[in-house]
Amino acid sequence: MKQITTLLLLIATLTLIAGCQSLNETIIDAPDCPGKANIASAVRVLALQRQNIRPFKSKADCVVYFPNAEGKLKPESVDASIYFVPPSNVYFKGDKFGEICLGTNDTEFWLRIKPDMDTYWYGAKARAADCVADLPVNPDAVAEGFGMVDITTDWTLFYRDGYDLLDYAENGKKKKRVYVNACTYLINRIEYFDDSGALKASADLTKYTTGENGIVVPSNIYVVNYDELGLESQSMEIKLKHLAPFVPTEKQLKKMFARPERDGYKYMKELKDNCEFELIAD
Repeated sequence: MKQITTLLLLIATLTLIAGCQSLNETIIDAPDCPGKANIASAVRVLALQRQNIRPFKSKADCVVYFPNAEGKLKPESVDASIYFVPPSNVYFKGDKFGEICLGTNDTEFWLRIKPDMDTYWYGAKARAADCVADLPVNPDAVAEGFGMVDITTDWTLFYRDGYDLLDYAENGKKKKRVYVNACTYLINRIEYFDDSGALKASADLTKYTTGENGIVVPSNIYVVNYDELGLESQSMEIKLKHLAPFVPTEKQLKKMFARPERDGYKYMKELKDNCEFELIAD
């Protein structure tokens, strides 16, 4: 399970990365602009930004840091292609391992790796949302790496060091924090917390780039997963390049954003109610 969740974090969370700028550096360098007066004002601006994000495609240079036998993070480079159709359709394909393919749509997510693991994981997004203690990053968070965070007036807002900090809580427990640059009002960092309030994962979004047709997304994304001691356990960096509009055909929509068939994979595993991936019988 640990290996699977690591992959879901580092590849699915994918949707993020390659500038290793730390939060402290970001805050120190942030201009001293005032934040929004209230959460309603913040929601209006961020909602407009989400509406303006158009479908795009991009090449990406990715570096995944996996722990080796000594516990040190070892880098692996992957060249990838990314396609995004808001609000939730993401298709990621890397060429390092034969096939490494991640997809999400409105209801499902899937991850396929061949030949190294010859395994196909999949599940319902609604079920994954109930497994936050087991999945380091929910599949819904994939699109959040492009700034598609759904923030409502149920969130709370406070200002600190050039940033509006927006907090989301469930049953009185903080689950997510979003750092919004008060000058640009672009999201620079997202933090995810477990039921105990410990930081589980973070995503730094920097170097926002304006592509063709006014597409504005972070071109550098850095995702980190943290262990029980709060130390970095694995991470991934992604640098988007050659950003361009994407106008998918019906055939492309079906091929990329509909969950594929088994296609000869040796192992196929589904996320179940107990938050474990269960092997599907042949």
